[in-house]
Amino acid sequence: MIIERVLFYTVKLEELHHFYGDTLGMRVSDINPLEEAFTLQAGSTRMIFKQWGAASETVVKGIEPFYHFAWMIPRNQFQEAKQWAASRVTLCTDGERDETYSNNWDSHSLYFEDPAGNIVELIAHHREHNEQERAFSVEDILQVCEIGLVSEDVAATVQELEKAGLVRWGEGSDPFSPVGDRNGLFIVVRKERVWFFSDQKAQIFPFEATIPEVGTLRF
Repeated sequence: MIIERVLFYTVKLEELHHFYGDTLGMRVSDINPLEEAFTLQAGSTRMIFKQWGAASETVVKGIEPFYHFAWMIPRNQFQEAKQWAASRVTLCTDGERDETYSNNWDSHSLYFEDPAGNIVELIAHHREHNEQERAFSVEDILQVCEIGLVSEDVAATVQELEKAGLVRWGEGSDPFSPVGDRNGLFIVVRKERVWFFSDQKAQIFPFEATIPEVGTLRF
């Protein structure tokens, strides 16, 4: 599954524009004053951050839109990517750990948060044949390969994604079920589940994702 485009909402448009463009050095467009949005190119994925304008009860309660997403990096460059990230941001930790290895996925990951509280993951899937020999840079972010999809009913959401033509990846469980493949996954999680390497509880906010084989999905 390839995630071609994703649209997220934020109340910190200017801060995110500065963070991704200046702090991380990624390619960002100017903020469009009419659409109140800017575009970020993350490898082959076009990411759009748009000003959150809904008069939502969640904002009144002080819970502003935030999401979890992952960027795939070359399988042989995790430690280089970690040095790159650590020189620009504060890495999230879990106890003494600032990285994690998954036996099931054969992958290394690290996490950090942007100014809006979005939980950003860099993940190297070691079974992918995407190694690079040059020194790691922002240009080696390959694509968005995960998006957190928060639901009050994980099983029902997984069924809806399957009806759209996607397939679940692995067994999954009630609070956590991946759908797609290593190149692109919806990480379907139950609302209020604490995100990995974070103290934030998963909340439901709207977003869009464009998958070439199924079109644009709106959540």
